[in-house]
Amino acid sequence: RFTKFCKFTMPFYGGFDGLNILDPDVYYMDDKAASTDPGGKGGDEITGGLGLKGTDDGTMMGKARQNNVIFSYRKAADIMTDPMTVSINLIAVPGIRDAYITDLVLENTRDYSMAMYVMDIQHYDEDGNRLFADNPKRPDVRETVEAFEGRRVDNNFAATYFPDVFVQDETNNRPVFVPASVAAYGALSYNDSVAFPWFAPAGFNRGALGFVSNTETRLTSADRDDLYDARINPIANFPDGGFVIFGQKTLQITKSALDRVNVRRMLLEVKRLVVQIAEQLLFEPNNSTTRARFTGQVAPVLALVQSQQGIEKFAVVMDDTNN
Repeated sequence: RFTKFCKFTMPFYGGFDGLNILDPDVYYMDDKAASTDPGGKGGDEITGGLGLKGTDDGTMMGKARQNNVIFSYRKAADIMTDPMTVSINLIAVPGIRDAYITDLVLENTRDYSMAMYVMDIQHYDEDGNRLFADNPKRPDVRETVEAFEGRRVDNNFAATYFPDVFVQDETNNRPVFVPASVAAYGALSYNDSVAFPWFAPAGFNRGALGFVSNTETRLTSADRDDLYDARINPIANFPDGGFVIFGQKTLQITKSALDRVNVRRMLLEVKRLVVQIAEQLLFEPNNSTTRARFTGQVAPVLALVQSQQGIEKFAVVMDDTNN
């Protein structure tokens, strides 16, 4: 008889789904809302009030890591790199560039060690000001490169691209401005559809971006060199070749085979294939019969990768020396 009294409705504090609907940046959880850089709305000074007189006290959304937009992206990063939740080989957070988020995704992707992170980086104008999507200024290559190098990112499970691009929306017949990671995803998916993950997603054969109509910044040859030296893969424009991804570096600082996207993706794919076999043998007796089963199943898989130009040669060792 008391059922009708045991209920109530409580609106979310701050608007729909906990977001401030009076602030477009916050409502769409865009780069500015998720940034602690000067001009962003996730820092200690400006975090966005209700947008009404007397309410812009800068505390409603929380500050820095506890800012609700940043916290949401960080929680999503934890979920999307949890091997008990997902099985992915690529991850991106398009247009989200703040270090509180990107550094966590970098760390999580490396720990997950089954995927690559296609990362978007902060853009800066020639005066060193952080640029957001609503700023009409174009990013300066030198300032952007210097700011990125200052972060000293060292991770071969990630790659980044520059600049952002325009793609044609065929449905509404208009160009749409999208982050560079979207263009990179297009090249990676095309590469995997016509070749294999261990082929380079770059150049005119597999890195051509036919869906791109323009770039935010036209790169010179010197710009491409500066970007590549900083491990940022340039999206170049050629008079007779259109727009092309002209690099495939990972974010590893030390020069080795793992500073190439196709090598890292080859190792990830081989690991994925071997793990799928190994998981089926978990809790089986650790004896010569089980080891022979493992070797017998893995060898044909690696032989197929070898025939597809992924590896030159291999050996499967599963005996008393490593058990």
